[in-house]
Amino acid sequence: MRASIIVNGNYNGTMYITGDLIIAADGGAEELRKRNVLPHVIIGDMDSISEETLDYFENMGAKIQIYPREKDETDLELAIIHAFKHGASEVEILNWQGERVDMILAMIGLLSKYENVTAVSDNCEIGVLRTGESILKALPGEVWSFLPLCSAQFKLIGFKYPFDGEMHIESPIGVSNQALSNEVRVNVENGKVVYIRWRKKPS
Repeated sequence: MRASIIVNGNYNGTMYITGDLIIAADGGAEELRKRNVLPHVIIGDMDSISEETLDYFENMGAKIQIYPREKDETDLELAIIHAFKHGASEVEILNWQGERVDMILAMIGLLSKYENVTAVSDNCEIGVLRTGESILKALPGEVWSFLPLCSAQFKLIGFKYPFDGEMHIESPIGVSNQALSNEVRVNVENGKVVYIRWRKKPS
């Protein structure tokens, strides 16, 4: 089962919600209300959602889980934990783009912590690759970027610019590569690698 988590970002593009379980992480519920989508549950400390929206969804049948504002987990992590606890085998994060660069970096940390979690939008996808071979769908000419989490040893197969070696975050030479076929491979020998797949060509 796939879960879709909608966070409190600022994305005005098309949102494709494909999950069987829809979770609003705090203010993500405001975005769902704009789009007339009913979440199964709203999770968070409720510091970025209006009382009106909270009451609206509660009256519509959504479950509400309120946490203290002073806590160790972000609202997104609480939502991820809830998703896996309730049977999800994979999680997509939506509406994550916006001004809060700190939250985007924190999200990437959670992509590293939890397997089978990706951040998606209609123009790009972000995930973390672990040790072993990953076979990924692509389109010829698509822009892909690869960045190690600190450092990683990996090999790229099926890209315009080949790479086989150790990469460090201080020398991020893995940005703006191009896929050559409908299937690409990444072999990670050690470490973790963040990938960004641009479904639409970045400006």
